[in-house]
Amino acid sequence: MKKYIITSLILFVVMSVSAQTGASAYICDNSGTPTNVRNAPNGKIVKKLPDIDGGYVVSLLEVRNKWWRIDPVIDVYGGEEDEYVQLDGSKTGYWVHYSVLQFGIAGDHENVLRETPSPKGKPLKVAPSYLYEVGLHPLEIRGEWIKVITSDNRYTGWMPIDKICDNPLTTCP
Repeated sequence: MKKYIITSLILFVVMSVSAQTGASAYICDNSGTPTNVRNAPNGKIVKKLPDIDGGYVVSLLEVRNKWWRIDPVIDVYGGEEDEYVQLDGSKTGYWVHYSVLQFGIAGDHENVLRETPSPKGKPLKVAPSYLYEVGLHPLEIRGEWIKVITSDNRYTGWMPIDKICDNPLTTCP
């Protein structure tokens, strides 16, 4: 019963805080070393997230100069039960570089990337199949829009936050 209450409380906190930006991403660190979590942008390392069979999904809270402050409760995916990692050791937040954060596109892919953060913004000419093949890294948030760059650095554009798919194991509806 105690484990259920704690898990429910953690899930409530994760959902409440992620509502601040509405954006989340998974860790995609191809360096071959654990992912560094820092106490400030380019600050002291306070946690190293090891490579695991599944992976990690983080809630994005704010961005500063390509560094994202993340929620201290991290969802671990790929296991049989819901698991979480609780970060501690920093009074100034937990920060990761945008280059290790990634997500895909959910739903309709036509004209999802735009030059400006608006449905009236000029669509970027990007083949929908291409967006399935590459990941997107978060750069900035403005309201309900997120600025992204493709993992191969070919395209930079804006997309609605509700088009984010933060699950690397499925294609979101």
